[in-house]
Amino acid sequence: MRFIHFASAYVYVFNFAARIYWGFVGNKYAKWINFFPVTKAQQQEIVDVVKTDVLQVKMHGEISTGHNSLAALIYFLTFVAFCFQTITGFALYSSMSNAWLPSMFKWVVPLMGGEFSVRFWHHLFLWFFVTFVVVHIYLSFYHDYIEGRGTVSSIIGGWKFDRVENDGEPKQP
Repeated sequence: MRFIHFASAYVYVFNFAARIYWGFVGNKYAKWINFFPVTKAQQQEIVDVVKTDVLQVKMHGEISTGHNSLAALIYFLTFVAFCFQTITGFALYSSMSNAWLPSMFKWVVPLMGGEFSVRFWHHLFLWFFVTFVVVHIYLSFYHDYIEGRGTVSSIIGGWKFDRVENDGEPKQP
C-alpha cells in the first residue's frame, strides 16, 4: 500500500505540473486569470452560484461556459492545498528515501515541529481532498441537470453546449 501511495503521489505531481503548464498555454477557459475572481461580474457570479447550489433558488445572470467563478476559486484553493500536500508528503518521504526530490523537502519537518505535526497536517489535507471529490461529483451532476448543457457527458465526449429556447435566448434554470 505504501508503494501505491508513493507511486500515485508521483503521478499526481506530474499531472499537476501538466495542469500548471496548461494554465499558461491552454484555451481561454484554462488560463490562470480565470481562477481569481477580481471583477465585479465574477464576484456576483459567486453569489449567484451559492444561491443556486446552497439555497437552491433560481440563478440570476448568464451561465458560464467554462468553470463558474466559485468553482474557479475553489480550484485555485485546491491547487494551494495540493502544493501543501505535496510539500508535506515529500517531507515525510525524505526520511526514508535517498532520492533527490524528497530530499529537497527535509527542511519542512523541523520547520513544522517534527514528523508527527507534518503527518497530522498531511492527513488533515487528505480529508479536504476527499470532501472536494464528493462535492465535486455531486455538483457536476447537479449542474448538468439544472443547466442542461451536458457538463458530465463533456467529460467523456469533450463537448459542452448551450441549451437554446424557441425564442433563440439561452435557457436559464
